[in-house]
Amino acid sequence: MRLIIATLVAFCISVSTFAKTGSDLDEKTVKIEKVGDKKVELKFMAVPTGKVLVRIKDQNSTVIYKDIISSDKLFAKKYDLTALEDGEYNFEVFTPEQGTIQNKDLFVGTKRVKADYFTKVKVLDENNVAFLLKSSDDSKKFVRIIDQGNVIFEETFEGDKFGKVFKFEKVASLDDLVFEVRNESGDGEYISAL
Repeated sequence: MRLIIATLVAFCISVSTFAKTGSDLDEKTVKIEKVGDKKVELKFMAVPTGKVLVRIKDQNSTVIYKDIISSDKLFAKKYDLTALEDGEYNFEVFTPEQGTIQNKDLFVGTKRVKADYFTKVKVLDENNVAFLLKSSDDSKKFVRIIDQGNVIFEETFEGDKFGKVFKFEKVASLDDLVFEVRNESGDGEYISAL
């Protein structure tokens, strides 16, 4: 009986050690984030050790999209979800070696957020845009500027005010700029420059 118990304890220790060391990928190396109302980007900032499976599930946990990515280097992939209805979707990233690496719920669409802040974008001239944010609290917020799906500015701040004049020399048009403001829980809004 003691031999059976000792064997079981040794097996449990080896399995838990393998589970902890078997995956060196986590939320810091695999990120899923919104880059528009219905656009999501997957960033893989570590070299995958095999094929990467991406599944998108609806609120009923039904798989509505599956993607298998083979890559031997760091990569980023954007998903255009304009065909989907507004709502919560689950994004799961899985590899056979590591198991589920990332499992994240995101709202896809134009969700109206409970406004705890006021934002204003004003075009000053053909190259300069003023951006102002006033908040009702001092919590951490994220400000990003997106040009045709690419992030060209990103900054975090704490406090109840943020303001800046941006000079854009290498953008095709100010019409394509989108300013994003979101809080730590991911809730936010997108404001077009014009």
